[in-house]
Amino acid sequence: MSVETTGEKALTTHSYETYLQLEAESGLKHEFHDGFIVAMAGGSGNHSQLGTNVGRFLGNALDKAGKNCNVFNSDLKVRIAATNRVYYPDASVVCEPPVFSEKDKNALTNPSLIVEVLSDSTEAFDRGDKFFHYRQIPSLQEYVLINQNEIRVETFYRHEGNLWEINSVEGLEAELSLKSLGVVITLSDLYRMVEIGE
Repeated sequence: MSVETTGEKALTTHSYETYLQLEAESGLKHEFHDGFIVAMAGGSGNHSQLGTNVGRFLGNALDKAGKNCNVFNSDLKVRIAATNRVYYPDASVVCEPPVFSEKDKNALTNPSLIVEVLSDSTEAFDRGDKFFHYRQIPSLQEYVLINQNEIRVETFYRHEGNLWEINSVEGLEAELSLKSLGVVITLSDLYRMVEIGE
């Protein structure tokens, strides 16, 4: 199957069924942007390490707190039905029974927390358009952005009335408090084995 997989410059749009067929046949990860199929690029060593660390230490913190939550890595996609988008976040958490899309059994629809590790090429998108689409997920309570070039993490927490509270923590001595889950992770754990400034 041959499908153009460039994002904004694509001349034709594709159905969700075509997208699913492409992923099944290629064995590669692609995002779906309301008809446009976008190939996923590989990440840096820091990006991969941070993604691994957040899953590990978040899972440990939830276990310690006695929370019965699923922590998923970047292999699981999230579908936003309201805007017809599919993304592969670096991590997602759901503390209810996971609900998967009727259109796509491999796409989670009810995350309560989503994590993205920022890269130079995706930071503007992760902060802007992607966050706009994630906010259309009714279950989403918190969005976490992890910087891979310096020790800084930002959280966006949803209050009643769809108002978002922004917090930023930085430095190895700082603690990341995730209000939606009621757990804390130290940045020294989160940035373990990450080479900053290299």
